[in-house]
Amino acid sequence: MEVALNLDPVSPIALYRQIYDGLRGGIVGGRFEAGAKLPASRALATSLGVSRITVTECYDRLISEGYLETRRGSGTFVCSLLPETGMYASSVTMEIDPENQSPAPIRLSAYGELINAPIRSPIPPGIIRLDSHGPDVASFPRKLWTRILVRRMQEDAPGLLQYTQEFSGSADLRVAVAHYLRMSRAVVCDPSQIIITSGSQQAIYLAARIFLDPSDFAAIEAPGYRFAGRIFSSQGATLLPIPVDRNGMQVSQLKKHADKTVKLVYVTPSHQYPRGVSLSIPRRMDLLAWAKQAGALILEDDYDSEYRYNERPLPSIQGMVSDAPVLYIGTFSKLLFPTLRLGYLVVPRAFQDVFTGAKLLCDLQSSSIDQRILTDFLTEGHLEPYVRKMRIIYGNRRALLVESLQKHFGRRVTIYGDHAGMHFLADFQIDLSESEAFERALAAGVRLERVYWPGSSEVECPGHVQFVFTFAARSEEELVLAAEKLARAFLS
Repeated sequence: MEVALNLDPVSPIALYRQIYDGLRGGIVGGRFEAGAKLPASRALATSLGVSRITVTECYDRLISEGYLETRRGSGTFVCSLLPETGMYASSVTMEIDPENQSPAPIRLSAYGELINAPIRSPIPPGIIRLDSHGPDVASFPRKLWTRILVRRMQEDAPGLLQYTQEFSGSADLRVAVAHYLRMSRAVVCDPSQIIITSGSQQAIYLAARIFLDPSDFAAIEAPGYRFAGRIFSSQGATLLPIPVDRNGMQVSQLKKHADKTVKLVYVTPSHQYPRGVSLSIPRRMDLLAWAKQAGALILEDDYDSEYRYNERPLPSIQGMVSDAPVLYIGTFSKLLFPTLRLGYLVVPRAFQDVFTGAKLLCDLQSSSIDQRILTDFLTEGHLEPYVRKMRIIYGNRRALLVESLQKHFGRRVTIYGDHAGMHFLADFQIDLSESEAFERALAAGVRLERVYWPGSSEVECPGHVQFVFTFAARSEEELVLAAEKLARAFLS
């Protein structure tokens, strides 16, 4: 590998000294990590356009000073232990003021300040993750997906590896998605209204970016989806938490905020996150009527609607009335496998161009290869039997986890939500705070997900602690063991 060094051939400082300073500075500053192999002296000399003797002298001096070491037959390496202590530079990005040579910190934007927080601490190995929202990738038909990939690469290469002009997504995929949504979700749309995104997360981000200004309000379910709230806040909007009960978002509470400019209302109506309830038909109609009158848009996130166990499928809000003020979001990342970063937005016709432009500015396009494979997966009829199979698997796992928790906790646990989706909410009647229960569970080897309440870091209800339980990606053995561990952690 070549090494780039800043050399100035007209500088009064000799090239030998410039190379030495560049290498030593890179070692001390952490650019060249301990144990890293450097290029051979001949290769580095050729790369820098200097004589080999010049590079050899630099290496020899750095070896004698304890910065480099040679290994017979292997080459030259950075020493694990260096002469200095505290040799690695600060991770804070700095720039040098040319007048006084003192470092001046680079300031973050308002957006940067809002999102400048640790995402999540590392998860120790061996932990049973009941906070993981992915599907069961072990059950995915990888051989089938690979066959489609190989066929596409043989038929379409090299065009498959090029940029496309289909910034809204592959035309064939949008046709397939439109057909799928019309049949399974009663969504009213044509392919031109579909924007292929890099998962549902990007779809939410695009909607927030296009419609929200710092003076606006974004209504969100309380409790609700954490990352949707963070995205809206990152655009400077103020969150407006709307309570959720057994019939979903309380639209009557939303109507009480007539004095506020609510631009977006984010809802998960088919399987509310995290309570797991569905938005009732009367409230859906009430929400649609309110949105039309208020000039607001409904952001309908239909993230796991395919999985309803022993219950009839629910139609989308988007398809309930003509010209509905709804942005409809779905994802294949949660349905098939997480690294398939493909989702979709169904937008009203008036917003097709602005969303296409926003997608273009965001990342040019989603993966062409993945779009072609997914198109074939849909059009060849593989999705429906796969969903039927996974509906049985996930339904059994949900039932097993609920049964295991009830076995150990009895009446001290209450399960909330419809028999649907890939998660449920459990309420434990125990004399612990949420933080204490969370830490005890983690110490016992189970990681749970806290309930996110917009506008409040933690909601305490004496004698009750609530957590979100995911189950799709866990084996039956893990689910049974997790319930046993939680019983010991919470009841001992």
